[in-house]
Amino acid sequence: MMATDRKRIARTFKSRGLTIQSTALDALLNVLSRETHDETLFAIIDEIKDRLITGGGPGGNVVTTSLLEEVVAELSRDAKDVTDEAVQLLDAFQTPRLEFDATRKQFSLLDNASEKRSLYGKATDKVGL
Repeated sequence: MMATDRKRIARTFKSRGLTIQSTALDALLNVLSRETHDETLFAIIDEIKDRLITGGGPGGNVVTTSLLEEVVAELSRDAKDVTDEAVQLLDAFQTPRLEFDATRKQFSLLDNASEKRSLYGKATDKVGL
């Protein structure tokens, strides 16, 4: 069964204009043993073709183990991974300073990058209250 799967997958890649390395084929068989074969295989092949078209790369049409690992990792991301990537901590002292102009009703970027920031206002800020 394993040999027929190897031949079928290699033929599928070849019919799509790709050549798969034997180590990448072994890794792909490992992935496909845990998933539904055809749907997953075609999704992986489509993503590989997209990456090879956009990336160009020196490998041409050869599917390597590293490329296959990247594609499988990308396709197997779940909602928790996306949420973890979306949450970032930003340092308030490193972000650009903005000032709101009430007459224009828009924000403008302040050029005081060299000025040291403080959590507390200046004396003039207290008078302005």
